[in-house]
Amino acid sequence: MALAASLIPGFKYRVLKGLYEDEVVTIVDNTIIRAEDDPVNQRKIKVAGPHGEEIFMLPRLLSDTPEGFATAPAQVVTVPTVAAAPEYEPSVAPMTQQQASGLLLSHMIQPITDPMDERLDHLRPSKAKVKAYINRIMADGSTDVEMLLRFTTKAYRKKNQERPANIMLKGETQSGKTMLVEVLAVEWSEMLGLPKPMPVFTLSGSSGITDFDLFGQMTSYMGELHWLPGLVELAALAGGILYLDEINAFDARVTSSLHPLADHRHEFTNRNKAVWKTTFDGTSGMLMPETVNASYDLWIIGTYNEGYKGMGEMNEAFINRFRHIRWDYDKVIEAKLIDSQAVRLLGDYLRLARQSNQLRTPVGTTALANLEQDILEMGIALGVQIFTGMFKANEIPVVEEILEARSIFVMLTEEQRQREAEALVSAP
Repeated sequence: MALAASLIPGFKYRVLKGLYEDEVVTIVDNTIIRAEDDPVNQRKIKVAGPHGEEIFMLPRLLSDTPEGFATAPAQVVTVPTVAAAPEYEPSVAPMTQQQASGLLLSHMIQPITDPMDERLDHLRPSKAKVKAYINRIMADGSTDVEMLLRFTTKAYRKKNQERPANIMLKGETQSGKTMLVEVLAVEWSEMLGLPKPMPVFTLSGSSGITDFDLFGQMTSYMGELHWLPGLVELAALAGGILYLDEINAFDARVTSSLHPLADHRHEFTNRNKAVWKTTFDGTSGMLMPETVNASYDLWIIGTYNEGYKGMGEMNEAFINRFRHIRWDYDKVIEAKLIDSQAVRLLGDYLRLARQSNQLRTPVGTTALANLEQDILEMGIALGVQIFTGMFKANEIPVVEEILEARSIFVMLTEEQRQREAEALVSAP
């Protein structure tokens, strides 16, 4: 069974089953087509049938090896090359197995234009994320996931050039933003009726982001030069979630490159990848940067933490391309994750100290949950010592003062006494 992107236009393939079983067809276009009037929304490609008739066929019905290619190692094989004739008849030329392997590789490296392409499986989050995730409740009573998925519905897309809205989650570290994006990849895919979670293309904020990360570059493989696509190029072609993590840490050069992808143009100009452009009559041509029209299933989600030291100010032109949603710490969720009232209270006081610039280190939900776990397993003194190690040396006196002045140690000790008493009562 074949993958659509691996089927080479102009080459012949044998049909494995169905109405045209054992017939040979020619690939006309390997681009996936999903017809709106198809009740099961099957993903087909265009082929020329045995008698030249135009057919739309499921890729999985076809062999994954072109007719004329050897299926087992041999010293000499025959490899078809695409002819210019419109009847799609390939010419045949003998060559060695090594030459055939190189030619087959060069033809098989097709752009990924389908978010369900198995070559993207390593970018898909686990469905187990959904079970572990605790939803927060929004102002209208819906869950956070339900609310955000509204920006991807058909009704919303009709008002937004058939595309999901760009979303910016603005809030502190360890407030669940990354896990939310992974859950959205699973839930969005299920809403579309797709068999696997959407891929998540993560571009982490850093001044070290290069053009290669965005645009791609040439690289050597098996003794030949091949194009290694950039992360943004892959996302634009295939669709899925382009996750711009801590976007205010990006250099302005990076965000400006993303402007046409995030606005009404929905395109990505790849200045690292040259393509040959000719006039209609073919009399003249020149090399130009490749322009990719973004997939209709590309969803751009960014996160923005204005409290981090060293973060830059966001470009207003880029900011205006997003819907902005505050994503601060949620006390209801923290109460479900952290049993200790003393630990939660300590988090409140430390965050107040940070707001008044007494501390710079953020105190996230994960850090508080880790503190509770360490206290349960290693005791109060060692658990607190491990926790205070995350702060800078000049911040530790402030943390220690809060622990003493707010009676946090007293509360932790009382909670420990209650746990020990309950354990004695429940012991057989």
